[in-house]
Amino acid sequence: MNKGSREEPSITRVAQAAGVSLGTVSRVMNGAKSVNPDLRARVQCAAREIGFVHRTPTRRLGIVVGRRNPLLPVGYTHIMTALIDEFAYARGMAVEQFDVANLERAWDSGIAAVIGIVFDDAMLKLRGLPNLPVLSINHPMAELGVHSVYTDHLEQGMMAAQHLLDRGHERVAFLGGLRGEWGVEQRLAGYRAAMSAYGLACDPAWVRFSDDEPVYDIVQRWTKIGVTGILNFSEDVVAETLHVLSNVLRKRIGEDISTITLEDVPLYQYFTPPQTVVRQPLREMARLAVEHALRLAENGVSAASETVDICLRAELVERDSVGRPPVAEATCQGQDAQSDDVKNVRLQKSQSGRQKAGMQGGASRKKKAAFV
Repeated sequence: MNKGSREEPSITRVAQAAGVSLGTVSRVMNGAKSVNPDLRARVQCAAREIGFVHRTPTRRLGIVVGRRNPLLPVGYTHIMTALIDEFAYARGMAVEQFDVANLERAWDSGIAAVIGIVFDDAMLKLRGLPNLPVLSINHPMAELGVHSVYTDHLEQGMMAAQHLLDRGHERVAFLGGLRGEWGVEQRLAGYRAAMSAYGLACDPAWVRFSDDEPVYDIVQRWTKIGVTGILNFSEDVVAETLHVLSNVLRKRIGEDISTITLEDVPLYQYFTPPQTVVRQPLREMARLAVEHALRLAENGVSAASETVDICLRAELVERDSVGRPPVAEATCQGQDAQSDDVKNVRLQKSQSGRQKAGMQGGASRKKKAAFV
């Protein structure tokens, strides 16, 4: 409102200032796509000049975020929220984002549905709200009545460990995120299953979590005890781990030691060397989450509604951060150091391990929802 004017902002004043009809102002304020862009801009500028704010009962899609690192602008949580926002906008739905400390914002009847990017069971607090579909991403809770879209984290751990084992690594370490989180524990279980399938014991010293101790201490200890491969599965310290290996300990990644990183964040392919990664179908997860959340909102939620339970597959993207372990390379160059009989035994163990790991992975998948 202009200084000195006591007249309250109104749609009538906007129409007068813009030189258009009340109907045109109404169409602009309600987002009608048929309005000429120049005319829309004129009405919107007039509304701003006058100070008129259109209050609309537009329903929104709520996004609940859990733990996230503000120093990782291209991390998992940031990528997922951006993708959900993109798909929601394409469906004509506005998005409101809030964290688990402010779940009461989901009680607003303007929230049509809620999608949670949360790593614990906080979403259960919203389960009893009437007419509010609640969907969890990458933290399956279908058995508890919460719609879920996620990837098979157990298989991811098995897939990555098997990739190193197939290349001759036998001293493989696992660096996870926060201890106790569903995804971390599932990937750890997959790593252990792959090691067991290859007849290898997991030394407790090979398993560490990013909140246990400084990354430098973890990585330095591993190199001293002969670890040759690392599942670099803690998003918060991925870059730090690679920095310590390359620039502090002067290890040649892909030669002296091999690494597999979690998520195919675009910049990982520009590291030296480019990182072999486990790629989750983040875009497809976001699309399915938005599609099902809005479908449930449109159709209504009832006790008889079938719970969404969708499990997706990840893939391994091979780049240059994985090679054969140094001892194996030396053995290949000096054939006299190992007899053909020993080589055959190792080959049979590798083949047997792949078969066992595949069978265990299949068994674990049967306990989950059907894969998409």
